[in-house]
Amino acid sequence: MELMALLGVYSAVFFTLAIYTILYKENPWYRFAESVFLGLAVGYQVALDMKYVRDQWAGQWSSSSIMMIGYVLAILVGLLWYFRFTKQYFYLYRWPLAIIVGTGIGAALRTVIFAQFTTQIIAQAKLNLWVANDLMKTFNNICIFIMVPCVVLYFWFTGSYRDSAPMKIIDRVARYTMMAGFGAGFGYTILTRYSMFIGRAQYLLGMTPNPAEAKPAFFVIALIMLATMIGYDLMQKNKKQ
Repeated sequence: MELMALLGVYSAVFFTLAIYTILYKENPWYRFAESVFLGLAVGYQVALDMKYVRDQWAGQWSSSSIMMIGYVLAILVGLLWYFRFTKQYFYLYRWPLAIIVGTGIGAALRTVIFAQFTTQIIAQAKLNLWVANDLMKTFNNICIFIMVPCVVLYFWFTGSYRDSAPMKIIDRVARYTMMAGFGAGFGYTILTRYSMFIGRAQYLLGMTPNPAEAKPAFFVIALIMLATMIGYDLMQKNKKQ
């Protein structure tokens, strides 16, 4: 393996193990890896933002004088964000904040209504309760046909019918539905984290298709980190005594 590729492998193993040392306790290895990651992430994002601003100017904003004026005004409004760090002119910070929040809500509101209300109502109305030669899909459609209205009615708090016997059944079905959804979402999140952990473990052990050089790097760096953390703890204890 070439020197630069080998250096990349050792760096990947080092930062992976350094981040996982937080499982032991707060230590200099973890703080170093955290600082490097945050610094690289912020620097990379700043470079991307500057490139985006440059590409916007070269793309459409420089096409006419009106667009140039709009570009300059947009830059000036963006600079108002930095008045957040001053107490005297903090009120100027509210202008770009209001513009961003108002524009974002206005742009997202239509999408949210279509995606979470209109489209779901149409899909619910077109749902086929019976699917030929597919019992599992039929069962799923029946569950959707029952569960979705129950969850909607669960959040309908007005009216005296809330204490009626049918509503108690609907509330119970809705609670079971929501708990199943929350549990599935949480389980999916946990499985995603385990998948990431397994991927990193396979990398550290040099399993195919990962580079085989990662395995000796893993043992060497792990021993060095373990020895230094134990020595650091002993040194701190001796200082306290």
